[in-house]
Amino acid sequence: MIFSKRRHIEFDKNYQGINLTEFSFETENKTSNDQILNSFLKSNYYSYDCLRDCIKKEPNKGYLRSALNVEKIEISDFRKCDKGNAIKFLEDYYNEPDWGADKQDFKTLIDFFVEIIDYSDNNDFYIISKDWFENSDERLIEFESSIYTYYFLIIIINRNSNSLTLTEWTYD
Repeated sequence: MIFSKRRHIEFDKNYQGINLTEFSFETENKTSNDQILNSFLKSNYYSYDCLRDCIKKEPNKGYLRSALNVEKIEISDFRKCDKGNAIKFLEDYYNEPDWGADKQDFKTLIDFFVEIIDYSDNNDFYIISKDWFENSDERLIEFESSIYTYYFLIIIINRNSNSLTLTEWTYD
């Protein structure tokens, strides 16, 4: 499977941020979206091209990286949904009672996401959150997962445009 990076955007609000990377891909029509996602996650397109720019520029500086151990993550660890349920996931997170003054910063990230993402009706959204796993779970990277307040991925596959958009949501 061939991926080509279309764009990379980093949007931060104080200590929270979205790291968005969009790819086009070429594949056979019979390839499922689950297969596309699995191929992507096991590739350098995910492990390198989706890194924040500061990590690429200074790889030894000690910046936080993914909280997920992609070698242990399976497609079944993701929740697959449509755009309505993806937005509901974000709204439910926003409505959690534990927020402080930083709640509005998360709302700013949601607004950015809604504005910039292509929401074609036949998109598949794949969501995974560090909060779904115990701290000792091998699917988490111990140091990063303990530092992030939240860490989740929302990955969108659009077969009409043959695009995959990864959004990495972090709060450290």
